[in-house]
Amino acid sequence: MLHQLPKRGTWTDQPASKWEDALVSGNGSQGVMVFGNPVHDTIIGNHCRLYLPQGNSYDLPNMAPYLEEMRKIIREQGYEKAISFYYQKAKEHGYQGLTMSDPSHPGFHLHIETDHQYYSDYKRSINYETGELSVSYKVNDQPYMRKTFVSQDCNQIIHYLSPGCYTIKLADYQHPKMSQTSMIDGATIHTHFDYRYSDAGYDVLINLIAEGVKPLSDSDGFEVNSEKSILIRMEITPYKNRAERKIIRKPLSYPKDYATLFAKHVSIHQEMFERVKLSLATDQERQQSIWSLVEYAKQQGQITPVLLEKMYDAGRYMYICSAGELTPNLQGIWTGTFDPAWSGDFTFDTNVELSIAAALSSNLLEGLQGYFRLIKELMPGFRENAQKYYGARGVMAAIHSSNSGKHVHWNEEWPLHLWTCGAGWLAHWYYQYYHFTGDKLFLQHEVVPFLEDIVLFYEDFLTEDPDGTYRFTPSYSAENGAADNATQDVAVAKEVLTNLSEAYQILCYPQEKIKKCHDMRDKMPAYQVNEDGALKEWLTPKKGENYNHRHFSHLYPVFQSREFNNETDPAMWQAAQTAFDKRLEAWLLNEEADTSSTHGRMHSALCATQFHMPALIDDIFRLLIDHNCFYSSLMMSHYNEQEIFNVDGNGALPQVVHEMLVDFNNGRLTVLGALPPSLPKGEINGVCLPNQIIVKRLKWNIETKQLELQLVSKIDQVVKLYFPLYPEVEKNNQHITLQQNKQVSFTMNLYKES
Repeated sequence: MLHQLPKRGTWTDQPASKWEDALVSGNGSQGVMVFGNPVHDTIIGNHCRLYLPQGNSYDLPNMAPYLEEMRKIIREQGYEKAISFYYQKAKEHGYQGLTMSDPSHPGFHLHIETDHQYYSDYKRSINYETGELSVSYKVNDQPYMRKTFVSQDCNQIIHYLSPGCYTIKLADYQHPKMSQTSMIDGATIHTHFDYRYSDAGYDVLINLIAEGVKPLSDSDGFEVNSEKSILIRMEITPYKNRAERKIIRKPLSYPKDYATLFAKHVSIHQEMFERVKLSLATDQERQQSIWSLVEYAKQQGQITPVLLEKMYDAGRYMYICSAGELTPNLQGIWTGTFDPAWSGDFTFDTNVELSIAAALSSNLLEGLQGYFRLIKELMPGFRENAQKYYGARGVMAAIHSSNSGKHVHWNEEWPLHLWTCGAGWLAHWYYQYYHFTGDKLFLQHEVVPFLEDIVLFYEDFLTEDPDGTYRFTPSYSAENGAADNATQDVAVAKEVLTNLSEAYQILCYPQEKIKKCHDMRDKMPAYQVNEDGALKEWLTPKKGENYNHRHFSHLYPVFQSREFNNETDPAMWQAAQTAFDKRLEAWLLNEEADTSSTHGRMHSALCATQFHMPALIDDIFRLLIDHNCFYSSLMMSHYNEQEIFNVDGNGALPQVVHEMLVDFNNGRLTVLGALPPSLPKGEINGVCLPNQIIVKRLKWNIETKQLELQLVSKIDQVVKLYFPLYPEVEKNNQHITLQQNKQVSFTMNLYKES
């Protein structure tokens, strides 16, 4: 069987030596990682709901009675004293200190061993279009093939082996916080895992379809000697409590041949992948090995079109694999360890938001259903956070969550409980879902109730200055310090109130509800500009700036809410750009900056698309390459040099590409707004924009100075075309009319005719 090298995907000529470098696939519920070693292979099964209870207490201390005293200490002695006071009171009430969320963990490790030590012509690959993982090699000129996918149809992990002799064995985790028991029934392993510190657990079913299957004596595997190909079907089934556990004794009645199973799966996966398509390279370029492409880009000193195309495809692939039942966590849907960094959890102060950044524009709406489901499941904890910490109604999101939405990840050094804008940021995607789809039922039944809960929190939490201006106290700019009126707090609250007011108007709610939103928004603190001319990160004279930091929270009005731009508020736009420039100098482009961070680079890129800084985007792509920030799958690392498997950069990169090519906000359709020099020509199809606009085709060629644009709107509307990098384009700053479901096409010269 010939190994077809993927055009949309990656391949390399070496097996993985660590789980982070494994081949990855998934279907939004289950994931798989394949090392691809011909002699000692490992398949790791993952499931989006596997988080190992640690036995920690998630009881929240009742701190609401101490809020006013804390605020008094803030006013009179400052935040350091106030946080110390608050923390000591929490300890007196039984708080155990900063507590990590329950960590994500693998479902199983399946080992496959052979005597194929002397192999040659080795290749392993991921096909992003189909979700299929392939490994091929030869032994004495005899070809061998291994193939894997996670079915979008039957929800099983499917693995194919060429005919031969194999030892297939399930690892015994022997983990102190869960028990593992196995039994063999014919050619099937049934393994049951009970968590020690909860009633939850999960079952694993591994079924072989092959000749010559002989069970091992310890009930955890088989010897196989088959003259026909071997099919292994694997499935992870979590349960919340033992009483509800459904014991799977027999494999489900699905087809028993790989080709039929794969065909059913690929029809679903490929349709999702092909909804949006970026074309920057030739097929010959696409079929080069991933590390040869990376090395060539390093030699060129910049991203190459083919490598960017693959990184873009990898980002959308990550989301297809990881989103559905829930949403991607820090590691997507994958892990090979019981001790992942930051528990491999849902981190809500930037990471989750980046991982879903391109979901709407990539037309992967079904993935966001998992995001909405997760938030709904965490909501009881969010409500208790608001009540226990601030005596407030409504909701306050935790920064770290897995099995619980309760906020226990804080202490004196990391006072993350002072970060109160999390729920509002999470709600951004609720309202954007309506903007992209026009779904008024979703707006009424999901968006409005969530926004109203957030506003309830603000009503109880906010204080007023003597002039009637609201004050956020305590307040915290994510991981960069505490002071009253963090700019992101204000920006998020303004977005929440604006969106709720608009929703009320669309749904014809009473005028008094709309007026209440307007009145609250009018009482928000005004943005401030410091002596450098930069938008301040805290809207108080008592707190100076720390430009050397990986978070860009105060630029929320630029990269997320799009509150203003160079036309609607030129002065504030310039202040925001100055703040961004200061961050670039002190952090992004500073080799001695406090840490490297892929998520920080992605937020830099999302700001650069708005400030129309194409050369900076090329610099950011170059930093990812020069500092080896991804693995052979093109899944990214949090830090430089492949340190910590982390996918929020993958989720954000397609959105960076979309925004630098075509973007829409404040009634303005920006075209090639930050097209970097590294991409002199290309084409993108299918990008979705707010207000139900679809970019059917955008094709550009800088050398021939030609641009083709095809748009379809699902509603009647008038938009303004904007070409910030090409101001002499004939239609720049002109308004065009889009009629419902009628395609509009333009062919334009990118430069003025001489």
